[in-house]
Amino acid sequence: MKNSITRTIFLHILVLTGLMGLNQTSQAQSVAGRLAFGFDLGGNKYWGNYSDSRFDFQADAFIRWNIMDWLSLHGSYNGGVLQYKSTAASIANEHTLFPVSVGTDGAPVGSLNHIRVGGWDLMLSENVFPSQTFVPYFIEGIEALNFEPDDATPSPLRGNANAAYSKNVLGGVLGVGFEMYLSPKITFNGKGLLHLTGTDWLDDYSDPNNYRQDVFLTMGLGFSYYIFTPEEPPPTAAPVMSSTNTIENNHTYIYHDTVVMARVDTVFLNGVTDTMYVNPPINTIFNFPGTLFIVNTDQFNTAVPGNLNHLYQIKQLVQQCPNLRVEVQGFASAEGTPEHNQKLSELRAERIKTWLIAQGVSPDKVASTRGFGTSNPAVKERTDVSAEELERERVQNRRIAVKVVQPCN
Repeated sequence: MKNSITRTIFLHILVLTGLMGLNQTSQAQSVAGRLAFGFDLGGNKYWGNYSDSRFDFQADAFIRWNIMDWLSLHGSYNGGVLQYKSTAASIANEHTLFPVSVGTDGAPVGSLNHIRVGGWDLMLSENVFPSQTFVPYFIEGIEALNFEPDDATPSPLRGNANAAYSKNVLGGVLGVGFEMYLSPKITFNGKGLLHLTGTDWLDDYSDPNNYRQDVFLTMGLGFSYYIFTPEEPPPTAAPVMSSTNTIENNHTYIYHDTVVMARVDTVFLNGVTDTMYVNPPINTIFNFPGTLFIVNTDQFNTAVPGNLNHLYQIKQLVQQCPNLRVEVQGFASAEGTPEHNQKLSELRAERIKTWLIAQGVSPDKVASTRGFGTSNPAVKERTDVSAEELERERVQNRRIAVKVVQPCN
């Protein structure tokens, strides 16, 4: 029995893995805070005291809530019919356990017995590669199961007729599944679940000398629809400053449309070059494309030389005078859905604020943080270039900008 279960689950995993190559151009992923409903249709198979079982139909309807990108809560109801053949052994077992006077069993050898099953499931899934179009997951939880065994005749099976067991049991489920995003709101999905029923009476027979748990496997494919997801923010008109630097009398001036926006003094502290932005006017925006983030995270990419220098330049900009207040703006590259990139850019702006406070900057110096997602990219991410060149463009868009909202005086 164990080998059969293992082979079935393994084949199902191969099918799921094969689907990963489909729809590679769809940009979507598992995003925290989203809510979806969906369904799966497929088949099932029972393992218990009688090995002569058959595949039959099953279906389930579910609601999925993404608690975090990598963790989701599932609530579902699944129902179907399990089948196994009446054999001379199964009929003999029925008559051995229960006297002939209790109920009847007129099913001939070779006829099909049916087990109608329906279960309410509450499960948690761990989502693997949540930022990708194809999101596999591992899932486990508990199940409140109701079952009703009968045979091919109008008469009930003997254990059922004798009320020898409870037909409402509490068990568990575990398995694997996947979501494949066809659009930001529609997914093609599937899962395989092993149902640990917690009872040996699923097939109306229990060996009193050798208790074991009846189990069944369900496999299905279907679709889900995200009924709640943040909308893509409208494009913003906030400028991204493109600057040209010139050196004059040991001062650097930043020009935008030939207008001096701010003066930069270059100073040296302990051999490290830092930059002092002197009294910039309100609404001046300073870009820090060197403040690079690791892809799909709000973590600083310390592997890139100079990143920490840019962070300390932001700190020095914010701390140059008591009255200066700024807005920290986060940006993301174009991988993933607009919803995910918007959230990611907000997290990156908050990450800078958290870092500044940890460095001793007063929290009121950062008047606000704001995420712009993929709007106003520093560079256009082209699709007709090599993967290496595209990545070089994308890292420039995983950046931070600082906007002056209250000048020094």
